[in-house]
Amino acid sequence: MEEAVQVKACDTGALSWAHSALQTPLWAAIKEAHGWTAHAFTIERGGQVTDLLVLVRPIFAGQRLAYIPFGPAGIAGEELAELCQTLKAALPRSVFALRLDLPFGSSSHSDGKDFFVCPTSIQPEATIRMDLSGGYEAVRKLYHERATRALRKIAASALTIAEYRGEGELFDEFYALYRHTAERDGFLSRSRSYLSTIVSDGSDRRIRLFTATLNGDLVGAIIVLFADDEALYLIGASKRVEGISPSYALQDVAIREACERGCTVYDLYGVGGPEGRAPHLSSLELFKRSFGGVRVERPPTMDLPYRRGVWRLYRVSERIRFLTVRARRALRRAP
Repeated sequence: MEEAVQVKACDTGALSWAHSALQTPLWAAIKEAHGWTAHAFTIERGGQVTDLLVLVRPIFAGQRLAYIPFGPAGIAGEELAELCQTLKAALPRSVFALRLDLPFGSSSHSDGKDFFVCPTSIQPEATIRMDLSGGYEAVRKLYHERATRALRKIAASALTIAEYRGEGELFDEFYALYRHTAERDGFLSRSRSYLSTIVSDGSDRRIRLFTATLNGDLVGAIIVLFADDEALYLIGASKRVEGISPSYALQDVAIREACERGCTVYDLYGVGGPEGRAPHLSSLELFKRSFGGVRVERPPTMDLPYRRGVWRLYRVSERIRFLTVRARRALRRAP
């Protein structure tokens, strides 16, 4: 008889840095600064112990939704369902459902018995991931001609790549560029306070904001999170510049940094999903593939309801919000 999954609460500071960057103490602190409560657990199964970050936030009338970003790793099928049911007793009683974004490479889970696929996913369902285990020089040789050609042009230009060190005016410029990028490309932007929390004053070496400047003008920037094994490209902003593409130089610098830190994976974080899902990310695939990585998919975001009546009401409200967001995206992309 298989031993049951054992779940015990622990401090968020004890979370491992060996998982996804969204399963670390850093991400727990960022989300707690913006309305979430972070819960950390150790999970024992078959003599193996791992940990898990679960985020909880209020929704309406004292009801709360729990959410797991890119976890748990290596658990699927009936064992995953068992773990989620065990978590129910460890989470606040007001939690009406548990939402999961499984890690990339996870096996799919059938819809309808325990888990219900969400109409739209929170995290991307597909991404481009690069194997950095050979070091930067080896990785650099795998870049496609599109990327190497772009980098050659940049090398002959006056583009300068730097690192944000807490300069207030520079952050203001970055946020303005980010809003410009969102309006141009049709995605909904995050608030200034949210990005300010992520970037902080530049002193946390786990978070890097790299900037690209041309003749004194900020033309590109990216935010990258670094765990022990994985670097995650989280957010980017860019201005269209004639003759060169600053985004290639920014990614190249981040990839080099990840290699120097000993990361084994660089995640370019998001391209269009299977079966046409998340079409707003599809245009990014050619750019992200040019660095030589491979496409990896995962199941869509799933819900496990704890109280189905409340969960059904929430799904209806979400559907309305989803249609509103889609309409706003369409308006932003309209000529």
